[in-house]
Amino acid sequence: MNKKRVSDYYCVAVRRNYESIWRVISKHDTREQAQAALDERRAYTGVFNYDNAELRIISRAEGKAEFGANWEYKPIGESRSRLSAHKAKT
Repeated sequence: MNKKRVSDYYCVAVRRNYESIWRVISKHDTREQAQAALDERRAYTGVFNYDNAELRIISRAEGKAEFGANWEYKPIGESRSRLSAHKAKT
């Protein structure tokens, strides 16, 4: 039986000048889609201003290399307690 191959995807990540961590803020199927999202975020002004932030595109493979072999994109706000509860049921 063949294992299903997980395709590569691309994420937009942000690190604000007052933070030391990268926050992955969106997931896209192609690098071009990720670049368009990055450009759109750079245009934000006001509350969601990214002027004083570093934005970059990270592929799934790059994320695994930088953040560890078990790294996968998870939407911001996904509850860790919900994940823990799910693991406890299994």
